[in-house]
Amino acid sequence: MKAPKASEFPELRRVFSGYLHEDFLEEHGTAVAALRAFQHDASPAENRRLQAELRRLLSRIDGIELSELRTLLTTLGCRWSPPSRKAVIALLSEVAKTAE
Repeated sequence: MKAPKASEFPELRRVFSGYLHEDFLEEHGTAVAALRAFQHDASPAENRRLQAELRRLLSRIDGIELSELRTLLTTLGCRWSPPSRKAVIALLSEVAKTAE
C-alpha cells in the first residue's frame, strides 16, 4: 500500500507543527499530552477537523512501513520519532478517541 501524502492532511500539519515541534517533550512531556494540549486550546471546529483527519489517516496507514510513516509525520511537521508502527497507531487512536 502506498503511503498517504502530507498534502491530504492540512489540519494535522498545522497541529503537529504547532504542538509536536522540537520542544514538545520539554513543554508537554509526551506526544499524547502535546496533542491533548491542542484539543484543550482548540475551538470545537478545529477539534472536529483534527478528529476527521486522524480517523482518515488511521484508515490509510495499514501496511505502511515504519520508515514511510516517520517520513509522513516529519513532512507534517511532527518532531516526535515513533519507535514503531504500533506506537504511531496508539498515539493517533488515543487522541482520536479523546474527543468522542
